[in-house]
Amino acid sequence: MPLTGWALGGHLHFSGVTLTAPLLRALDNYLALPMLLLEDVRAGARRPRYGVLGDFRIQPHGGFEYRTLPSFLVSPVIAKGAVYLAHLIVSHYEDLTLRPLDREDLHIAYYGGDKSPLRDAVPPLLAQLRSIGRYEKAAQYIEPLFQYIAAERTWDESRDIRELWCSKVKA
Repeated sequence: MPLTGWALGGHLHFSGVTLTAPLLRALDNYLALPMLLLEDVRAGARRPRYGVLGDFRIQPHGGFEYRTLPSFLVSPVIAKGAVYLAHLIVSHYEDLTLRPLDREDLHIAYYGGDKSPLRDAVPPLLAQLRSIGRYEKAAQYIEPLFQYIAAERTWDESRDIRELWCSKVKA
């Protein structure tokens, strides 16, 4: 929140993509779940009001807005990784069939922000993403996210993001 009461959303807009339940479930499992592992523990306070799995809104541009993610604008590295990962998922969601969030214990952990049980569910997801033929083209942007997850790094919700976006050296 740049100011109290003013949250920056992590919404992604898609056009030219048919909105389906399997697509939303792939975004939830392959994007929202890994992003939860990167978020500051304070970001979880937005759930359940914001960050509901499968949350979308039809947009006048003919596409839809995926609204589940926390604000990934915390740094250029995180933002680029999130956008490239989302594109990869949307382009190949029919091949991405793992659904760890269908498990009741992991579903509860997601909404409770309990990262410990969720960490074990992520490596198979990342392995499947890395096996996609077009992954190599996006790897330079997505791999930093995966490396942060492996190192159990999280972003600092209280940090002023302007210093990262406005500096010459991007973190």
